[in-house]
Parts: sequence; structure tokens; C-alpha cells
Amino acid sequence: LAVGQVRVCRVPQQRQAAEFADILTCVAEESRGPVRRTCMAFVGGLTKAFEKEECIKGLRMFFDEVYPDLCTEILRLPNIVRTELMPTLKVVLEEGELTALNPSLFDAVGYHAP
Repeated sequence: LAVGQVRVCRVPQQRQAAEFADILTCVAEESRGPVRRTCMAFVGGLTKAFEKEECIKGLRMFFDEVYPDLCTEILRLPNIVRTELMPTLKVVLEEGELTALNPSLFDAVGYHAP
């Protein structure tokens, strides 16, 4: 339902990467685990509402620009990314698309796409 509402908003393509990164940042900042995991699923669903390449750009923005500083505020963030975000990304992105995120993901959480 929420992803459908985003699709109806027809976010301009040039804004999608930034919006994706902003939403992911808000989700990462959520302290309640069950709520955060639900929101991670929403982030995954955004790959159906936005252009997938823009989502990948948004992920790069998040890992390159936001993640390092956010780790100082949220000490568990690397674990959250490994256990909550990565499984979601593996479902919605193809292996080649995950590979395209390197070195951002590798530098951030030690993840190396096959």
C-alpha cells in the first residue's frame, strides 16, 4: 500500500536517488527493531516505485555520505545493515546490481558481492 502511494506521487527521476537515501537514513535511525524491519521492507519496495538505477544511486549516496557519520550515532548500524538491509537488498536487486554497489558496501560493512 505505501509503495503504491509513493508510485502515485510520481517522484521526479532526478529526485529519486536523494529521496531513497533520505528514507533509508530515517529507517536506519529508527530505534524500534520491529518497526525498523518493516520500514526496511518498504525501502526494498521502493525499487518498484522508483527507477532501480536511482535506488542504487541512493544506496551509494547513503553508504558514501551518510553511513560513516551515522555509525558514530548508531553503534549497531553495521549489524543492522548486515542483518536487515542486506537480506532485503538481496531479494530486490540482482547480483550484478549488488556488485555495482562495491566498493561502497565493502567499505561500509565489509560486504563483498559475489
